[in-house]
Amino acid sequence: MAGVPYVGTANTVKRQQLKYTIYDVAREAGVSAKTVSRVLNRKAGVGKETRARILDIMQKVGYHPHMGARSLRGNERRGSIGVTMPAPLDVIPISQGMLLWLFAQLLRIFGPLGDYVCFDMNPHEANSHSDYGRGVWEQLFKACIIAGALPVDDPVVQRIHESGVPYLAFGRLDRLPDCSSATVDYEEGAYISTKFLIDRGHRSIAMLKAFSGFQPGIERIRGYRHALDEAGIAYDERLVRSVNFGASNIASVVHRLLVDRSVTALVDCSATEDASSLREGARRAGRVPGEDFEIVAWTYAHDAAVLREASAHLWMPLREACTEGLEQLAAWTHGERAGPIKLLYRPILQEAVAKGEVPRPGRIFDLFE
Repeated sequence: MAGVPYVGTANTVKRQQLKYTIYDVAREAGVSAKTVSRVLNRKAGVGKETRARILDIMQKVGYHPHMGARSLRGNERRGSIGVTMPAPLDVIPISQGMLLWLFAQLLRIFGPLGDYVCFDMNPHEANSHSDYGRGVWEQLFKACIIAGALPVDDPVVQRIHESGVPYLAFGRLDRLPDCSSATVDYEEGAYISTKFLIDRGHRSIAMLKAFSGFQPGIERIRGYRHALDEAGIAYDERLVRSVNFGASNIASVVHRLLVDRSVTALVDCSATEDASSLREGARRAGRVPGEDFEIVAWTYAHDAAVLREASAHLWMPLREACTEGLEQLAAWTHGERAGPIKLLYRPILQEAVAKGEVPRPGRIFDLFE
């Protein structure tokens, strides 16, 4: 079947490549444009020899699908896997290590599928509306990853959910029970941590927490209060202190909590994994962890000690949950499963951890100081 020839001068070939369309490839291969489209999108239904012939033609002429033209067709509107942040980095400071981990997982999972990945680098400064879903509204994303804690009153994720675009949030939201998410049960984590200390005889248990105004902060308080209520201990809001992710702030808040000598235990669910700041705050209060007060420290790394003096560590397998979630999102995006994704990993209390202390074992949140 006749088609645009491969021979000619360099300039002629270049002009031919620029003019090549999916219909030219189809004509040259003796197949329909729909068959070529199936090959481009790595879909089944094309024989091995036919697929190889089409790929060979596209390679010879240097054909690539025109993403702008594809965006004009209803079924292929979006071209990339989008990553966006539901909160500014100065509010929820995802660490460089976490971002590198995320990039590695995206490369591992979506790379073999031939997908483009697009990071919306600053959705909160682009305009006064701070709409982190703009990549969906502007039809740049064929799937969306919402990387970070969701605000309690978040209106954007609801719109993304209703858009029909495959998406995955690294957190739940009370106001959207059907939210497509992969995360850890922070409420259960706070309950387990508090109950562990209650069972060891403590009645005045303080909590060091982050994420005020965000869903993970709400879940922490619910779990903490549940354990207290179950034991018949009155909730005292003075024993719960919010922190940001800076070392000086953590030390100061720990100091203020432990100055009260009636406090005999502390749940550190601040997500900071910062032993030096915990010790400094205790030192200022004249207290010694493991001697005159006990502590349960949360970590995002398995079998790792945040603070060697801690009575226990609570492992929050967030990376593990998100990894499985990304794999399911890839399947959803490529039509191999339906959404939404619902993954909720359970935390695990570890009384025996690796010997010694691992500095910042699973640091996920970190101020860029």
